[in-house]
Amino acid sequence: WQEPVTFEDVAVYLSRTEWDAIAEGQKELYRSVMLDNYTLLTSLGYPGPKPDILYRLERGEAPWV
Repeated sequence: WQEPVTFEDVAVYLSRTEWDAIAEGQKELYRSVMLDNYTLLTSLGYPGPKPDILYRLERGEAPWV
């Protein structure tokens, strides 16, 4: 038996220091990958609520926790 994959299983969280240290192109890639991961999970039937980090990324805000 295998547990379903959750967003937490595929998410990568960055601290404010890590976020500030990466280039703008890397920030855009991070946004794209995180949003794509969620889209793919929901297409597979992921039932969980949309994580707050995704709302921040969609609004162009920094994602650190």
